[in-house]
Amino acid sequence: MLVFVVTLGVALVGVLSLMQLRITENLQQKLFIRSSFEFAYRLPKITFDAFYNKYPPELANMFFDTLTIQKGVSKLLLDSTTAILQVFLGLILLSLYHPFFIIFGIVLIILFYVIFKFSFNEGLYTSMKESSFKYKVAYWLQEIARNKNSFINQSSFNFSLKKNDHLVGDYLKFREMHFKIIQRQFSQLIVYKVFITAGLLLVGGLLVLDQKMNIGQFVAAEIIILLIINSIEKLIIGLETLYDVLTAVEKIALVADLEMHCKSSAKSGLI
Repeated sequence: MLVFVVTLGVALVGVLSLMQLRITENLQQKLFIRSSFEFAYRLPKITFDAFYNKYPPELANMFFDTLTIQKGVSKLLLDSTTAILQVFLGLILLSLYHPFFIIFGIVLIILFYVIFKFSFNEGLYTSMKESSFKYKVAYWLQEIARNKNSFINQSSFNFSLKKNDHLVGDYLKFREMHFKIIQRQFSQLIVYKVFITAGLLLVGGLLVLDQKMNIGQFVAAEIIILLIINSIEKLIIGLETLYDVLTAVEKIALVADLEMHCKSSAKSGLI
């Protein structure tokens, strides 16, 4: 009977995973289709003034951020929701062992909010700047390819390399700034994990010595705590994907928000 139940559970998990894959695939296909028609509909109708100081092919290149949204949304939906569910259920289960763990859960949520709050805006800003220079580099490479005969002579060739070096340098500067924010968030997480683990082991040991918890409950609580901490780690690491998705949405919105000739006939945008 036990073998049957376990086998049935494994089969059910497999079926649910397959359904998840189907749902995320449908979502990715719909995002791609909607975004492509959004660009195809809007680009011919954008006013001349809206294109001032903008390069239309560079704006069209922002369509490729749809791919970032496709992959990022799927990852956030699967990994982040699983991690949040594990944290929530783990905290509920811990609160059943001892009231102290309710306080632990509140502190856990507050610390995660602090890590997220004080670096989110800065991380999003550097991600946006990084993306901007990424498109500038792509635009310049397109210009080199489009006017390749003009860059054959040595002076023009050196100019193309110099400008490319300048654009790549700006890209690397903001890329490094963005990485330092991710690195700082992960460093805070490491310190956070060390103090939380040490504190919980100490408090759990005292509860066992006072006979308010038995050894079995203490071991089970530690396993749940490690699961919660690992889930929090997944959420922190997933912030980089969140930055990428939000940046991609903002880039597509640059095209979707441009003024068109026929406002009344404009369809609703992707964003």
